[in-house]
Amino acid sequence: MSSKEIVGLLRKNIWQAIKDYGIYTSQTEVLEDVSDDFVNRLAKDAVEAKQDLRTLFRKSPVWNEELQALVINGTRTHDPDYSRIKALAGEIFCEYCRTCEPEMQGIIRRAISFFCRPNASEERREKYIEAIQKIAPKAYKPNRKLSRIFKNICDVLGVTDETQGSDFQRLYAQLADELSAKKINFKMYVSINPAHFITMSNPKNDDRGQMLTSCHSFNSTEYEYNCGCAGYARDSVTMIAFTVDDPDDPETLNNRKTSRQLFMYKVGNGLLLQSRMYNTNGGTYGAQKESILYRDLIQREISELEGVPNLWKTYTYCKDKPDNICITRAIGFGGYADWAYEEFDAKVSIRTDHKDDYKNFEVGTYGLCISCGEEIGEGLYCDDCGNENHIRCECCEHHYHREDMYQVHDGADIIWVCESCLDNYYTLCAHCEEYHSNDQMVLTANRNWVCPNCLDDYYEYCDVCEEYHHQNEMNTAFNSDDDECRICDDCLESGDYYYCDK
Repeated sequence: MSSKEIVGLLRKNIWQAIKDYGIYTSQTEVLEDVSDDFVNRLAKDAVEAKQDLRTLFRKSPVWNEELQALVINGTRTHDPDYSRIKALAGEIFCEYCRTCEPEMQGIIRRAISFFCRPNASEERREKYIEAIQKIAPKAYKPNRKLSRIFKNICDVLGVTDETQGSDFQRLYAQLADELSAKKINFKMYVSINPAHFITMSNPKNDDRGQMLTSCHSFNSTEYEYNCGCAGYARDSVTMIAFTVDDPDDPETLNNRKTSRQLFMYKVGNGLLLQSRMYNTNGGTYGAQKESILYRDLIQREISELEGVPNLWKTYTYCKDKPDNICITRAIGFGGYADWAYEEFDAKVSIRTDHKDDYKNFEVGTYGLCISCGEEIGEGLYCDDCGNENHIRCECCEHHYHREDMYQVHDGADIIWVCESCLDNYYTLCAHCEEYHSNDQMVLTANRNWVCPNCLDDYYEYCDVCEEYHHQNEMNTAFNSDDDECRICDDCLESGDYYYCDK
């Protein structure tokens, strides 16, 4: 399929995604503003930006050209093949066994059986463990990863060869892969399709119940971060891995995701960033197992497609990564860079063949105005396209639906602001019942906030208690020195002042 044909395909995908996204929600004002200009440019830009990833993914037997995604399921993964594990282990120890004593050969064979005969009787398993301990006393621990136990045996016997591209590296990577192989019972989509990026979070106000909504939900202007949906779709490194409620219903790919996670990879670079896991429970917490599985599946896929051993070292991005690793957000990117926050537990992995020459990269780019298709740095609308339904808050400068906006007095001007800015910076006058900026408001004696105009027209200052009272509560009185003053009813009743009948 040519680039021009893919652009046409993606245009259809995006329009279908917009249609699917609005089926179960009444909050469709934003979706109704999506234009051909936006869709056409998003499709074209995504084709160009993701070309390297597309070329790599097309090598995979599970690449789906119509979806522009890898579809990983039981046909791509499998339970461990123990006969293959035995053959690989035998090949790794072949040279060593040729020169060692027959007794040691028998011990090595029993040690290998530990890895390729998991269903042996408990008595036999104990003998296999004893063989491992004879070779490498510190290798075996009950909950230790099998590949680590095997690697420790190799280290002790001196067969380990860490030279890049060595036969040992190649064979050990295959064995470690096979030992940890797992047949998954679900479909995982790994997509570079912009339709899946703009629907990365499910729609707000879904009448089937809220599920996996976020600040990237594309039918809401509540947050500015959903500009990042197009920003991720238009960069060269980001892919989205997700599962859906019903894989047999194509609609759910666009409006009922059950988990999703962004991965960033520059082809041939050996540095993989894994961003926050989002699922139906809300996110990272409780989703560590799924996150590990997703990372393992994608590492396997990338390594196999690039034809190198699947050997990676993984770090927590905000805690223990090498100091020279720094994945930055690109200029103009308006999405939520969650990998930079420690509480979201993002991971970064370095593949062994690039441990000394990987390069940092940038993530994201400008989003697009859904009305005119021009580049923007935040929100869904550019300044010129805040139309009659969506206007800009003149305080925070983000666009919101007109029904969610409020008129306020800002000095001598009347402006529109969003609910958040209203709560933070404006106060309702108890007299005229209109909003004014906080720094203009005055607190009266009865603990009401009043604007300057209402204060001048309806309130007076008591010379005694030094607070403002309504004019109906004020009096002209005289003190003991016969000085005239304006005082409130309460101060008049104190007895220190008198009313002159004349």
